[in-house]
Formats: sequence, structure tokens, C-alpha cells
Amino acid sequence: MKLLQPYLNFKFAAIFVAYVALAFFSLSVAYLLRFDFQIPQSFIEGRNSAYLWYIGTQVAFLFAFGQFDAVFSQFRLPDLFRLFISLLLSSFYVLLLWYIYKGEGVPPRSVIITNLLLYFVLISGMRIFLRINSGEHFVSWLSGIKEYDYVAIIGAGEVGAVIGADLLSKQRSLGIKPIVYLDDSDTKIGRLLNGIPVVDTVDGLEKVSARYRIKKVIIAFPSAPSKRIREVAETARSLGLEVDIVPALTDLVSGRATATQIRPIELEDLLGRETVDLNFTNIRKMLSGQRILVTGAGGSIGRELVAQILEHDPESLLCIDKSELAIFDLNFSLLDDHTLKDRVKTCILDITQSDYLKHHLSDFKPTIIFHAAAHKHVNLMEDQPEEALRNNFFASIKLMELACELSVDRFIFISTDKAINPTSVMGVSKRLAEIAMQKIQVREAVQTKFMAVRFGNVLGSSGSVINIFKAQIEKGGPLTVTDPEVTRYFMTVSEAIGLVLESATQGVGGEIFVLDMGEPIKIAELARQMIALSGFKENVDIDIEFTGLKSGEKLYEEVQHFDEVHAQTDHMRIFKFVANNDYPISLEAIEAKLSEAMKLHKADGIKGTVKSLVKEYSPSESNL
Repeated sequence: MKLLQPYLNFKFAAIFVAYVALAFFSLSVAYLLRFDFQIPQSFIEGRNSAYLWYIGTQVAFLFAFGQFDAVFSQFRLPDLFRLFISLLLSSFYVLLLWYIYKGEGVPPRSVIITNLLLYFVLISGMRIFLRINSGEHFVSWLSGIKEYDYVAIIGAGEVGAVIGADLLSKQRSLGIKPIVYLDDSDTKIGRLLNGIPVVDTVDGLEKVSARYRIKKVIIAFPSAPSKRIREVAETARSLGLEVDIVPALTDLVSGRATATQIRPIELEDLLGRETVDLNFTNIRKMLSGQRILVTGAGGSIGRELVAQILEHDPESLLCIDKSELAIFDLNFSLLDDHTLKDRVKTCILDITQSDYLKHHLSDFKPTIIFHAAAHKHVNLMEDQPEEALRNNFFASIKLMELACELSVDRFIFISTDKAINPTSVMGVSKRLAEIAMQKIQVREAVQTKFMAVRFGNVLGSSGSVINIFKAQIEKGGPLTVTDPEVTRYFMTVSEAIGLVLESATQGVGGEIFVLDMGEPIKIAELARQMIALSGFKENVDIDIEFTGLKSGEKLYEEVQHFDEVHAQTDHMRIFKFVANNDYPISLEAIEAKLSEAMKLHKADGIKGTVKSLVKEYSPSESNL
């Protein structure tokens, strides 16, 4: 009785009655068609007996193929196939009976075949009706009454097909309905995808939006260049349309996102950066089975490092950050639900506490270190050069020397483009750490491979201008930009970290790698893009104000020192700079001079000492 309990309900009874009624109607019509609506008396008795056993056979096959357990609001090709197979097998069974009994007491073969086709059409029609009615009321669908916001899907490829099918199944709950596709390929125009027509190329968006009363576009070609995505987004916004986008191709390939996770278009999508090709085989070979330390693991750079490292099956991972909140967020947002969470340990630890750091690392015995912990805010560090040097320079040296002591295989130092011909304390503190790294590398008996990786600003990181603009927009503006001509290099965090890992596979010791950061972008243009993405108009809803360059800030960032030689690597987006490495002062002397200057706790004196040690450091006179 317990086995039958799931089927003793109203839903099962309703489905059973529907199937039996349709089967009765189908068999009756099949007999009428066979005999031109004049059934001979000799066949009526056979038909009446067939109502019982023939219909019973068909219903039994439907039950065996799960047609009573189907979700009736969904009906797709796999469901259609299973339905047809169940009815086909039941018809074969009846045909077999016809041959066994030589037609005695069994419907004629033409009736069997006609009944198969009729019954299949009737059940399919019922299921299609129920699917339509679950998405929108059938009368509304039949009459064409508009109840939804109409959507145009940009891109009629595989991702576009997935998006269209998903939206069709959810249109009632979402309140939107995909009605047209647009695609850059002329050959697709006029075709149907999920029953939705491909009506024009993407360049025809303006006329299509007017003709079909489009309210929203969904950009569904993740492999397209960002420049093309930007063009489509700007066209759509100029027409007053909402713009959503599917995740980036790198997120789809890595499995961190699915095609159906549609989101509003963001600034990262408009940067004009191409998809990065990485040698995942080499990266996995480097990281798999290793004990890895990440400092600054709670920051935007460190968190992405942790996420990407975990994709390559490390033996264990130690995540260090001095911020309690950052470690909590790292656990909550990434580690608590990760399949490899048992291999990860987090620790609240300030890297300037060298004895405590040594205690943890001696127990953990890392084989690879990614050093991302640093003070990064240019303006704040201008007033606290002592703190910048203590954290970015002295603590880095202690960590590098500890790596040598523990025979760490690789040490990857996360540097910055602001270390290139620096004008800021933050930049020069990173440059000093690079110099220290190269001097430690050439010490006798050092087995650790040290390397530094420089890159520019990361979108969305803590202190990023993007976050500042978002906050200013929420307050109603204005957006503050230091200078109309100020430019910066920008990267997405996933792109930057992917290239950091690629760089780490190529280092043999002492290199400074620089990532190709594309073309510099004017901050004023970023501000305009942010205003537009938020649905506002510049100088109408929100203004842009220019405040003048801040202390330590450059108008333009640079890509190499004047004494460095550019060299190509195996990856087209990664370059290697080979410095002359002819600093006449030893590392010990540099440390001693800086320590002596820091004892007085005077910012001007510390900057003056740094200037005497780093010849390319050029702060403004007002900062000395």
C-alpha cells in the first residue's frame, strides 16, 4: 500500500482520466477514418472490447515511461521523444498481437497506425497547451495581448539559445518575454531559435526596438570583444533600453558562472579588454599538490588568488591577513562552502610581526608564497611614509628571508605599476621591495625563485575609483576627478590574477614581470561611463567636478623604468624587465639608512632619505 501511496492523489487521477479520455477519442476516430465513418457491424464488437485492453496497454506504457510523473508545465524535445517511444512500443505490441492471432479480436493494422499518430498528436497538444498556460494565460497568448516587457537577445549562438530557452520557461515569473534575436551573422537572419526569429543583425537594433516595442536587450555573445559589447550597450542605452549581459567567457569556462546568470552590464564589460588565454596545464602543474601561502588573502587581490589557486588542487593553503573582518568575509563568501575547505586554513596575522609569522610558517612549511599584503592607497601613504616602508618594504624583506630559510620553491611578490619611476611613497616602497628581492636572489646558496609581478589598478578593489564613483552616484553626485587628462591602466581582478599565475610558471629567479594592461583609460571617461550605466545623464542628473592632482599622484602612469630593458616572454600579454641591478648600496645599508630616518618619525626626512637611495624616485618639492 505504501508503494501505491504517491499515486493515490488528485493529480494522478486527473492525468489518468485525461490519458484514458484522449485514448478513447483517438481509437474511436481511428476506426471511423478506417471505414469512412461507416463501421461494419462485424467490427463494432471488436472495437468495443479493444476499448478496454488496447487503452489499458497504452496507459500502461505511458506509466512505464514516466509520463504520469512529468512536470506538465515543461514540455521539451526529450519529453516529446519519450512520449513517442512509449506510444510506438505500445503500438508494436498490439501489432505483434495482430500477427499472433491473425487479426482475430485485434483492431486492423491501419487503425493501429492511425491511432498511434492521433494519440501522439493529442497528448502532445495537451502538454503544449499546459506549458503555454503555465507561462502565460492561453487566451492571452492566443490573442497576442501584451502582458510582458519584450526582450531582444543579442547573439543567436549557443549561449543565446540557452538564454532564450530559460527565459521562455520563466517568463511568467520574470515578467519579461524574449521575442527576437539579433546576430552579427547574416546567415542566421530568418531562422528560428527556440521558436524565436532571428530578425536582423545587431546593427539593426534601433529599427527592431521600435518595431517590436523592445524594453530590454540581453547581450549573449560572451566571446565578443569588449569593444563590440561597449558599442551595443551604448546603442541600447541611447535608445532608452535596459541592458543585461551574460557572464564573461572566462567565468563560463572555469565553471564559476553559468550562462543563465544574467546580470546588469557593468563597467568591467566595457573596458575593451580581450579574453586572456592561459596555459592551465603549466599553472596546474605548478600549484597541484603544493603547500601555498597567500598573504593579504582577505583583500581583493588575495581573495582572487585564493579562488584561482583552489581550482588547481593544492595540497594545502594558508591564508593570512591582519584584518579580522577581511578573514571573516573570505571564509563566509568563498571558503565555507568550497569543496576543498578542509585543505584551507585562515589566520589573522600582521606580517610585520616577524616572530609570530615565523612560528606559523615553520609549522606550515610552504612551498610557494604569493605575497599580496601591502598598503596600497597612494594618498594615505603620502602622510605616513614610515608605515608604508614598515609594511611594504621591511616586512617583505623579512618574509623573503624566511622563505630562503624554509627553502620555499617560489616566491611571487605582487608589485604595482606605481613602482615605475615612482612619485609616491606607496610606489617607491614597492620599488624598494623589488630591489630587495633582486639583491636577495643573488645571495649565495639561495634556492628560492623570487619574482615580482607589476600591474595597474584593479576594478572594484578596495579603494578603487569605481567604488568611490558608485558611492558618489548613490549620494546624487558630483563625481570628483582630479584632472581632465589623468589616465590609468585598469584590469579586472580575475584577468590580473590569471596572468600572475601564468607569470609564476615562467620565472627562474629575479625577474620583474609586467602585465600588458592595454590602453590607458581617462578617469573622466570612466566617470561618464559610470553615470550612464547608472541610468543618469552627465551634467543633467549628476555632474563631474575636477579637483586637481593629489599629493604623490601622477597624471599618467608609465610602463617601464628608464634603466630597464624590455624582453618578451612565452605569453604575449606578459613582459619581463631586466634591470641593470647596479645599485651600489647593499641591501643592509639601505635598511640601515631607512631605519635611522624612521627613528625621527618625520615624513619629510624619510622621503628625503628614500630619494637619496632610489634615483628614479621624483616626489614633488612640496612633498619633501
